Amino acid sequence: MKFRTEIEIAPFGRTIDHTRRGLSVGSCFAASIADRLRRAKFPVTSNPTGVLYNPFSIADLLEARADLLNDESMSRPIEEADYLLITFGTAWVYEENGRVVANCEKRPAHLFTRRRLSVDEIVARFDTLLQGPLHNKQTIFTLSPVRHLKDGFEENSLSKATLRLAIAELTRRHANAQYFPAFEILTDDLRDYRFCGPDLTHPSTEAVEYIWEKFTQAAFTPETQRLLPEIERIVRATEHRPFGPDTEEHAAFRHTMLTRTRDLAARCPQLDLGAEVDFFS
Repeated sequence: MKFRTEIEIAPFGRTIDHTRRGLSVGSCFAASIADRLRRAKFPVTSNPTGVLYNPFSIADLLEARADLLNDESMSRPIEEADYLLITFGTAWVYEENGRVVANCEKRPAHLFTRRRLSVDEIVARFDTLLQGPLHNKQTIFTLSPVRHLKDGFEENSLSKATLRLAIAELTRRHANAQYFPAFEILTDDLRDYRFCGPDLTHPSTEAVEYIWEKFTQAAFTPETQRLLPEIERIVRATEHRPFGPDTEEHAAFRHTMLTRTRDLAARCPQLDLGAEVDFFS
């Protein structure tokens, strides 16, 4: 008997390994996945100007607008990235003087006009990006599973549907664009409040871990997937807080982990394990 509808995800056409540099931009879900990538020793930058929720603010960042990037060095993660993870959170935007703002900075509401972006607007904006600065980069779109309940249930549904339709059209038009179904994994596969955090909107730690596992199976090379448990074992060991740090047992543990870490670093020079080697030394 089956009690849930598990989603099967086909492997990506272009896979990711530790030699490829990534950039993850968008909602707080983009930040969560970037945290997991960094923990697994992937070179990745996350939201260089902060969390962004709507497609137009994300597009502004990717266009490296001079008025958005106070320091030109912040455009380097965009230029250097081999692949991008772009997570749309909401289609609802706030405009000031006809331009979408990324953050209202708690200013009076009467200064802004609130509206929902259309599918055509989002597609047109990202068409330009995918044909221009992103044309040679693998671009993975995701739709944040986090519900924006401050918009209301009905408006949140309209927003998510708008974003999903826009992504579908972009992946249809552009061979370098693809979709990872994080939204569907949480809402259709897990589909239970026990996989939500205390606020009942954000995914729980277990849900993020499950989505991460699905992502690794679809996005990573088989060799990279085989490395993940070994990397996790070493990283977790650095988080271990011993009861007896001066005991012989702990000294032996550190020596064992140092040997394992140096061995992995020698076998896989693409991994940056310098901090772990220093920790166990």
